[in-house]
Amino acid sequence: MKKIARAVLIVLVLAGMGAAVASAQFTTVTSFQVQNLSSETANVNIVFYDEGGDEVTAAEAPGTIAGNSSVLYTQANNEDLPQGFNGSVVVSSDQPVAAIGVQEARNASDQVYQGTYSGFSSEQAADTFNLPVVMKAFYGYTTEISVQNAGTGNVDVTINYAGGYTDSYTGLKPGQAYRFDNASTSSMPDGYIGSGIITASGGEVVAVVNQNNVAALQQQTYEGFSTAAAGTPLYAPVLMRGFYGFNTSVQVQNVGAGSTSVTIHYSNGASDTRTLPAGEGYLFTQGNNGDLPATWIGSAYVTSTAEDIVAVVNQQNTGTGKAASYNAFASSATRFVGPNVMKGFYGFNTSVQVQNVSGTATTCEAAFSNGTSQTSPSLSQYETYLFTQSNNNDLPASWIGSVEITCGGQELVAIVNQDGPAGSGDNAMAYNAIAGD
Repeated sequence: MKKIARAVLIVLVLAGMGAAVASAQFTTVTSFQVQNLSSETANVNIVFYDEGGDEVTAAEAPGTIAGNSSVLYTQANNEDLPQGFNGSVVVSSDQPVAAIGVQEARNASDQVYQGTYSGFSSEQAADTFNLPVVMKAFYGYTTEISVQNAGTGNVDVTINYAGGYTDSYTGLKPGQAYRFDNASTSSMPDGYIGSGIITASGGEVVAVVNQNNVAALQQQTYEGFSTAAAGTPLYAPVLMRGFYGFNTSVQVQNVGAGSTSVTIHYSNGASDTRTLPAGEGYLFTQGNNGDLPATWIGSAYVTSTAEDIVAVVNQQNTGTGKAASYNAFASSATRFVGPNVMKGFYGFNTSVQVQNVSGTATTCEAAFSNGTSQTSPSLSQYETYLFTQSNNNDLPASWIGSVEITCGGQELVAIVNQDGPAGSGDNAMAYNAIAGD
């Protein structure tokens, strides 16, 4: 079966691995949702790989996805995967597909922390990935970096962190994923925050980073950045200061060989400029920025004068303990898709934030997989609009589906925020909508 666009997906710690973490017993399960980007029926095949990189042949799952539809695959009830399975997955298709992965860790008190991320296409694999945010016991946060071999031969993986620390893994098999836990990174001190660069020798990889605060039951997840995913300007569709208790921060990394001046331009007209040496990063925080209103939601674009940059946006509510992350966009498109949107689905609701990044004022449309749609007001350049599903009367109760976002043929970017019921831990998540041109 031909492997084409949107054909490679990382899924981490699948189907119920219990692990003792920070004196608390957690059971982690995953699911992933695959969306057919075409109007034709997609023939898909799903291949799971265990922790050692061996294919779990009993769990191989061929099937079909109707045109412009999506299918949710849950690992907790997949009886063809062994209990305690910890591995990865590759999805292939004869039509273009997109995918997101969801991770849920639950303790004995039924409290959770969750993270989600966009799957990688085979074209997004690379031999170098940049990691703007790496932490070890930084205000309770420590990162885990999962690297998957996206090629056909074994690769050797090295991660070089700012400050001279390193991690490595030799002989990563095709399809296999290995998780680097920065709690165990040799010589890296507690309180560390910095950046990293993944290098793969002998092939190409993809990578996902979990920012975990186990004591606070918080997880923020982002995708690693290949060189092709870097650039200037970058677009951040959602930023907040004190908005229903949420604040954001933007960690920018200079991935070039020289120094550069970086400016973040907020949608209310404020800006902030910093000089970043090669490979270094800076954290722009919105919560303590007096140039932003006290209760503000908006957007930004980030420019660099001399080098390409990448950035991660972290969203956090200290009152509820909810937290999520997404990648700032280095490129735009005229069509984006969200494989997973919800209204009251097991208590979860989503919102879709779209940003017009073209120079032409335009309206944007969110077309849902149940055949309904919503249209925004006219949006000027860099202006955003929030489509909320919880109060959309055209969506049925307890609904899960997908969405396609367009802006009259103009360039846009979009993210999807997912929010679960209060009182059960950190069940807020965010993912980048996927370009579907």
